[in-house]
Amino acid sequence: MKKTRVMAALLLGLMESASLASAQQKTSLELNKPYYCNNGLTVAVMKCVLQNGKEVCEFKVEQNGKLSFQGLQTGENLAAALKSCSMTPPKAAPGAVAPAQVAAKTIQPANGKPFNPSYLNGMPSVDFVKRQIQGKDATDTLARQVAVFNELPTVITRFQLADRKRYDATPDERKIAGIYGLAAYELEQGYKKTHTAAEAQEFFRLHGRYELDSALDREMHVKLFSSAFLLELGGADKARNQWYQAHIEQEKRESEQARAQAAGTQGGSPFVRNDPGTLAARRCVELGGNDLECIGKGLWGGLLDMAGLPADASLSSEPSMSGVVMNGFYTGGSGLIINFGQRSVTVTGCGKLVPDSLSYTLTKKANQLLINVKNEPSPFVLSMESDKKLDGPGPIDIKGQIIVGYHNVWMQEYINNVAVAGGGYWVHDPIYGPKTERCAMGSFTQEPSGVPDKSGLINSLTTAINTVMHTGPAGLRVTGKYTNAGGLALEFEDDGVTIDCGAAHVKQAYVVENGASQFLVTVKNGAAPFTLAVQQNGTLSGSGNADVTGRVVTGANDTAITYAPRTARCAIGTLTPK
Repeated sequence: MKKTRVMAALLLGLMESASLASAQQKTSLELNKPYYCNNGLTVAVMKCVLQNGKEVCEFKVEQNGKLSFQGLQTGENLAAALKSCSMTPPKAAPGAVAPAQVAAKTIQPANGKPFNPSYLNGMPSVDFVKRQIQGKDATDTLARQVAVFNELPTVITRFQLADRKRYDATPDERKIAGIYGLAAYELEQGYKKTHTAAEAQEFFRLHGRYELDSALDREMHVKLFSSAFLLELGGADKARNQWYQAHIEQEKRESEQARAQAAGTQGGSPFVRNDPGTLAARRCVELGGNDLECIGKGLWGGLLDMAGLPADASLSSEPSMSGVVMNGFYTGGSGLIINFGQRSVTVTGCGKLVPDSLSYTLTKKANQLLINVKNEPSPFVLSMESDKKLDGPGPIDIKGQIIVGYHNVWMQEYINNVAVAGGGYWVHDPIYGPKTERCAMGSFTQEPSGVPDKSGLINSLTTAINTVMHTGPAGLRVTGKYTNAGGLALEFEDDGVTIDCGAAHVKQAYVVENGASQFLVTVKNGAAPFTLAVQQNGTLSGSGNADVTGRVVTGANDTAITYAPRTARCAIGTLTPK
């Protein structure tokens, strides 16, 4: 129940923060509308706020409809990166089919001219698909039809990839793929209008399972395509596979040549390609990142490079910071929840106040850690005890805002920039007013991280978010980059620390202890852990050497990426914030 309450408060805070942000937003970027980029990449800017006079935007990157990356970026950098993208989606054909075409098995060109390429003349019409693809009941039939309409564009992709003389879809290919996409959309929207939200969610899961069902895939091919078409499709698949196999063999030869050239030179790159996007993706997988996260980082790094920006362009308008910080959720009595980030703490559940962020600083004293929170009308202090609980001063006044009403705004639905008659929904934008509440800042308990929630929906949401945005455990953490003259570099994040030493790099877990007189950071470096003391001047100091064992990408075989081990040793000494 605690975890559910925390996530509910977080989601509430995000929604209300978005409403506040909309009033401050000054960007020329279109919010909550897709920017269509190359390689199936879609970028959406969700909200923008002003921080210290500069604009910071939250955005997400999807490839072929799947989330690849999510984060923050300055409005200036984001606008520059999106110059190469377009707000105009691929053209979709009109949703209605002319009466003379209703009985046709294949899609008929409106102008009477054959489609280009010619194989498109064998693609099934929307009505033919609906007649041929049936299920055990009405809902099952609709789910199977939506799945087929979502899968039919992959047939076009198979032909497209087989033709190595071109790199993009033809207008007719985009048109027909659009027809199928629109058909799937209309079926799903029609179901939603006549069913509950829970039923709509289950319908989404059902057609998603059918999209991966091999039996339905075979049925689609047998029922919807002629023998001549399937023969042509088989030839396209064979040509594509032959090209792919030749490409793999070429990659292997280049990899072997690169390894031979790099033999005896530790850190020699095994790849010919060293563009920023490839480097970002390669480093990500070498450090153990998952495919979704690493592909997203590579795509985003390449997009920034095309805009003339460094692949590691700052994700915030605020200057980078380093040092010990707090992280994560703590729960207290009377429904109070506090959530720490690097620079601020969000208070939720204080009367009717909208969740708000307050800045804080840490003060380390002998056998004591104080968290100084900047609050109005007066600041307050939380102290960390030996059991990692936080103790507050008791009842205090907190000045903030409450919702006093709503502005009702109609959001018109559009498809391909054309308003859908009767399509849309109401948005209820809150109206805020000042309010001071008195709340009991007593004892707060650390919320454990990584515990699955009993709610399947919330658990799936947190899993998806954590895939691309690693939150790390609650409590004391370190942030920032640190280096020394001996070549050792440490980059701390909430969920781990990346160690670079010579050609070896690895990501490891770490813990921060609230020592008697100073913070101690222990890096769990496999069989060779080491401890660093945080000095008053902000440096990290340790003794001995850091033995680093990592891996580098050497190539790929038919089933997986291949790696080679890399080891190095660097003296620890004193590391300075970068």
